[in-house]
Amino acid sequence: MGFQVRFNATTRVVSAIFFDRVDAAEKRAAARQMAEKYGHLHPLNVLVDVRQADIEMSVAEREAFGTYVAHLQGVKHGRIAVLHAPEYNANVVIDGVARAEGLNVLEFVTEQAALQWLAEGEKSRSITGEVLR
Repeated sequence: MGFQVRFNATTRVVSAIFFDRVDAAEKRAAARQMAEKYGHLHPLNVLVDVRQADIEMSVAEREAFGTYVAHLQGVKHGRIAVLHAPEYNANVVIDGVARAEGLNVLEFVTEQAALQWLAEGEKSRSITGEVLR
């Protein structure tokens, strides 16, 4: 298995960390695991880390996964920060398709910037009166 999904109770961030060789089946498994375990969270803040991953998916598979995750019950309401290496973003096609399908996803090269963006989203929800659970 080329991924781990964890929840940090202090930051209220779900992390999906990908490493080694990752194929389409593993990307779907990670998304399903997030949806099943953490999809009830509002807000759902997710940090996807693909810095150490070798994503072995065709362009068609990447496009299909972007659509899949953007509409996946339990994930589609999330705020997704994708952390990638400065020289290469293995998720660029996936992220672009997911964004076009309405998923709130942005790409980052530093974990600090990604976590700050996720925290800012949670603060803005608190200010607007949305209930945090």
